[in-house]
Amino acid sequence: MTQTPKALRETRFESARLNPIGVELMTLSELRARVSASLFVVTERVEFFMVLVATGGRGEHLVDFERIGLHTGHAVFVRPGQVQQWQPTNGLEADVLLIDPAVVQPKASKSQQGAMALLHLEDWPVHFKLDADGLAAWKSLAAMLRRELDRPLLDELSAAMARELLVCQMLSLSRSATGQATAPTVQSALVRRLRHELERWVDTRPSVARLAGSLRVSTSTLTRACRDVLGHSAKDEVDRRVALEAQRLLVHSTSTSVAIGELLGFSEPTNFVKFFRRRVGMTPEAFRQAHRLQRR
Repeated sequence: MTQTPKALRETRFESARLNPIGVELMTLSELRARVSASLFVVTERVEFFMVLVATGGRGEHLVDFERIGLHTGHAVFVRPGQVQQWQPTNGLEADVLLIDPAVVQPKASKSQQGAMALLHLEDWPVHFKLDADGLAAWKSLAAMLRRELDRPLLDELSAAMARELLVCQMLSLSRSATGQATAPTVQSALVRRLRHELERWVDTRPSVARLAGSLRVSTSTLTRACRDVLGHSAKDEVDRRVALEAQRLLVHSTSTSVAIGELLGFSEPTNFVKFFRRRVGMTPEAFRQAHRLQRR
């Protein structure tokens, strides 16, 4: 992993030895040993997929400013662009799997394309639990993957083995991540499309009407789908995502709250402050200050 020194630490997948494979597996203890204690707990935006599986003890992890409690068998799934913060808990032990985004969208191997398509990563929650069989499968496959990645010489055979083991690892994990999910419905598919559109247009604070038009459905259809699938309205879904983007920008950048509000489509600074306070429970500056105090 490498870090770009900015207001927010941006962490990318980079390993001179493992770049050709695009996969790295380590324990949480090994990760801690690589990074100074003060830098370890600094908020970072990741530019890779990360799977953390707790293998012992208890602890916490922060993803997009939400605190997740962890103990044996609990898993955290972090996507590129999300914000995470390691918590200074010494009792937790875990496996940490880092994956270059290009690896889960392979172009060279048709067999891997088919296997990766079965993962449905867009449906994976940030936090889920492995049962006893799932945890045993994770540990077994992790041990085999680790043996290949730790070989003194990573030849073509080792690289091929590592990639295939990763596919098996992720497919096995997907049973726990999506195994409890219900069969896809027209409404859940519409909500997935809505979230995809939101990612594209979040910095414009799009209206529900605009999103519905883009998705070629009525606003009432979109709102009904959100209420049935998510338990809240389409407007609330937009506001949640805009508030998260505001939180990220407040931590990621040195831009003023006024500038961030303008960037997110608020014509008046007071409107942005009111919106942020309603969604997050504090003012933008209070959030930024509280988060900076957390990082020390």
